[in-house]
Amino acid sequence: MRQVVIAAPDEIRVGDAAWPEPRRGDLLVRSRAVGICGSDLHAMEGRHPFIDLPVVPGHEAAGVVEAVGRDVGAFAPGDRVLLEPNLVCGECRQCRSGRYNLCEHLVVVGCTTSGAMGEAFAAPAHRFHHLPDGMSMTAAALVEPLSTGTHAVRIAALAAGASVAVLGAGSIGLLTMLAARAAGASAIAVTDPIPAKRERAAALGADLVLDPREDGMVERLRDGLPHRPDVVFDCVANQSSTDQAIALALKGGTVVVVGVPRGAVNIPLPLIQDREVRLQGTAMYVREDVERAIELIGAGVVPVDAVVTATFPLEQAPEAFAAAASGEHVKVQIAL
Repeated sequence: MRQVVIAAPDEIRVGDAAWPEPRRGDLLVRSRAVGICGSDLHAMEGRHPFIDLPVVPGHEAAGVVEAVGRDVGAFAPGDRVLLEPNLVCGECRQCRSGRYNLCEHLVVVGCTTSGAMGEAFAAPAHRFHHLPDGMSMTAAALVEPLSTGTHAVRIAALAAGASVAVLGAGSIGLLTMLAARAAGASAIAVTDPIPAKRERAAALGADLVLDPREDGMVERLRDGLPHRPDVVFDCVANQSSTDQAIALALKGGTVVVVGVPRGAVNIPLPLIQDREVRLQGTAMYVREDVERAIELIGAGVVPVDAVVTATFPLEQAPEAFAAAASGEHVKVQIAL
């Protein structure tokens, strides 16, 4: 079969690979739609803190079951499925408590093990979800990134009527914005340095869009909302966005770190302590977040055509990665 490999920094190859064999409890799935994530781009640049190269990418995946391994009862060949890519042990303290996104032995398809960006891939059957009737493969491959947003919104304990700031209008920022609105946020501000991304955020429902590089941005954002943000979702996670997020959250607000930091940042700990700012990390999702994402996409909360802005065939994977890295698109997918 044909398969994509991030062979080295800035080196995307499409080549031949052996068909995977489903082990006991696995599904063999023919890929139909696979999204390119910001994590994939960081890996391509050789700067992702948890992905070693070479790697077969692809964790935003939907497809059709080709074959099932032994002891698989809930799926059959021909079933339309989407992948929940966090492979967990099920036995550690976090798994037993239901927080399996924090599994002590976490492996992630397409990041720390071979992914779905090829003609077929295999993974444990319990990591798949059936597609609802009528859901397209394009929409199904958006469930995984939206689950990041639904998880972030859930652990933020976002209340109806909340004011929200989202820093970064890439795909995760926009999907987090939509998840926050669906959870009842009444006013949402979004920042991004790229004008086209700010325009997309406004078109998708942001009440206020700002350039984070503007002088006085923090004050303008706070003044543009009914009250200072109850929750700030930092979907950038660098020093500048951290500084702005904490400034926006003063006093008593919550900062949720959604983006993957490329390195350490400095935190104004005296302000965190004295102004009672809650600084919350967020990692992947669990089943209820995925189910919520499926529900939101099925309800039309996410305008799929406005979010998936480019699609490429597998053989054009290098061009697809270049398009995803250009900043001109929300979500780029590989269609098979």
